[in-house]
Amino acid sequence: MSDHNDSMPTTVLVHGSWHDGSSWSVVQEHLAASGVRSVAPTLAGHGQGSSRNVTHDDYVASVLEVLDDEPRPVALVGHSFGGSVISRVAELQPERCQSLVYYSAFVPLDGERVADSLPEPMIGFLEQSAAASSDDSCALPYELFRTAFANTAYESTARALHSRLLPEPRRPIFERLSLPEFEALEIPTAYITCREDRALPPGAFYPGQSSRLEDPVVIGIDSDHEALFTTPDRLAAAVVGAIQACRLNGDEPHR
Repeated sequence: MSDHNDSMPTTVLVHGSWHDGSSWSVVQEHLAASGVRSVAPTLAGHGQGSSRNVTHDDYVASVLEVLDDEPRPVALVGHSFGGSVISRVAELQPERCQSLVYYSAFVPLDGERVADSLPEPMIGFLEQSAAASSDDSCALPYELFRTAFANTAYESTARALHSRLLPEPRRPIFERLSLPEFEALEIPTAYITCREDRALPPGAFYPGQSSRLEDPVVIGIDSDHEALFTTPDRLAAAVVGAIQACRLNGDEPHR
């Protein structure tokens, strides 16, 4: 393991739907080997046995608690739904954010719901799945995970990964998010796009979501939506490259 590189900020890795903080574990090993310290909190409502009765603000609070323990501004990395979380964190505490890295992630506009960026069939699935549950949560079926999320993985790998997934609270997906200052924030941003991502229709993440950022660094990798599991080495290298490129765009949280 490499020594910590003091020139690199601590990286806070924010997971997406159906995941928890442990989803980043192999990526964290690769980051550590590059001298990058990282923290991967589990968002409220995503721990084993946790109540799924949570709000988007509860997710944000899970990350803000981590920032409270960090002496310097951090690099925030959000995967998929986690993009909405890091946007809200930046809205509330921009001075704590050195850079924002979105990996196949949503970039909601002020007043939007994450659901507003989803195709109708996905919304219908989420509503039906939540209605069939006892706690208003959505379970991701294996076939959907296999064909759209971990579509580059071997069958045995995909089944092993699917067994790690958790029911996703429905409510935060449909909450309108307050981001009135986000577009004016001068925090360097990057977008990691996965070329084999099938979780949304082609172009939905890149350039659909990435174009909502002002002049982001864009890094493409050959992987699917679950790169944190299927190609963690490539994803870690992309994260390091994104943070380094963002630093060139402004060493301070505000340029």
